[in-house]
Amino acid sequence: MPWAFLLVAEIFIPSSGMLSIAGMGLLVWAVARTFQIAGREAGVLAVLTCLVVLPIFAYVAIKYWHRTPIGKRIAPPNPVLTTADTSVPVEELGALIGQTGRCLSPLRPVGTCEFQGRRISCLAEFGMIDAGTAVVGTRIAGANLAVIERKA
Repeated sequence: MPWAFLLVAEIFIPSSGMLSIAGMGLLVWAVARTFQIAGREAGVLAVLTCLVVLPIFAYVAIKYWHRTPIGKRIAPPNPVLTTADTSVPVEELGALIGQTGRCLSPLRPVGTCEFQGRRISCLAEFGMIDAGTAVVGTRIAGANLAVIERKA
């Protein structure tokens, strides 16, 4: 069972997948040895068991790992952002719809624009917009003001 130890150790030791590769290699070796030592029936049973157990193990690990106490410490849930967490309250962004501003940075698709002397995080509706381009606010997209390039 050293292969199982290596697969579980991969969760706790950052090895860039090397422990998983070693664990899978040992699993293949163990199945091959089962064919050699115990015979064809036992080897086929080992292969079938691996084909059933490994996908179930992967599903359970992906589905439930983040809910375990260790999983919560390694990958805590994303915080819920409020209007106080954004740079400009969403209510104030609504007043900028239809207003003209200027890109301070390229929007690829997110960047910074200046509206009425304030820096605001903006989202390009279509494609990319170069810095220095005049833009018009169109709608609120999450915590960003969606903009399009102003036609001259």
